[in-house]
Amino acid sequence: MRSIQGRELRVFIQDVVYGFLPSEVPVGEKLSLYAIHAFTSPEGPGLLVNEFLIPRSFPRADKPADKTVTSCGCWTHDEHPGQDFTVDAPGLPVAMADGIVVKIENSEQAPADLPVIGGCGRYVVLKHTFPNGRIVYTRYIQLGRINGPKGEALEVGAAVKARDTIGEIGPNTVLHFELRPVAPGTTTENKDWAERYGKMPDMEWSRYDAVDPQKFDAASFGGVRKATK
Repeated sequence: MRSIQGRELRVFIQDVVYGFLPSEVPVGEKLSLYAIHAFTSPEGPGLLVNEFLIPRSFPRADKPADKTVTSCGCWTHDEHPGQDFTVDAPGLPVAMADGIVVKIENSEQAPADLPVIGGCGRYVVLKHTFPNGRIVYTRYIQLGRINGPKGEALEVGAAVKARDTIGEIGPNTVLHFELRPVAPGTTTENKDWAERYGKMPDMEWSRYDAVDPQKFDAASFGGVRKATK
C-alpha cells in the first residue's frame, strides 16, 4: 500500500477483506485502512488490515445524482469513465506513451452496447506494456479522422511512440481520454460483456475499468520510477 505521503508499506489483509477490496476500490483511489499491529520484523511493522473505508462509503445527501450529458456526448456525468479535454479548434491528439494499436473504430455511430464502452464514434485504443510487465490501455475518443504521424492511415498492430499523432480531434473540439490499467479491482466480471466481447481480442481493453487519469500514477504503476511524496 502507498500512504498519502507517498511512502510504501507492506500490509497483510484478512481473507474476508481481500474478497471485497479489489472489486470496491479502483486502482488509484484513496482509502482509509483499519489495522492491528501483529508483529515487528527487520522490514518494518506487520500490520493486519481488518477493515477499510473509501470516500464513496459516505454518500453526501446534498450531492444529487448528475444525469446531464458530458461534453463528449457519450455518457452522463455520473457514469463518465474518463476525462474530456476541450480545444479551441480541431487538432491532433497524441499518444500518452509508447504502445501498440489494438483497436480502431472508424464508425461515427459506434453503438453504446454496454455502459463501460459508450457510444463514442471514432476512437483508437493503445496497449502500453511497462518495464515491470504491467499493462495499461488508453483510449482516445471522438476523433474526426484517424491517422499516423505523417498523415498515413493508422492500422491495428502499428507501434507508436510517446507523443506520436494518432488522429484528429473531431468537429465538436472535444477529446475524451480513458486510462484502463490491468490490475486487481479493474477487471469486470460482467456477464453481458463476456457474452458479447469475450471472444473478440480487439475488445479486451474494455474488460478493465477506466480510472481517473489525474489521480493515477502510471509511471509508478509501470515501474518507470518509484512513488514520490
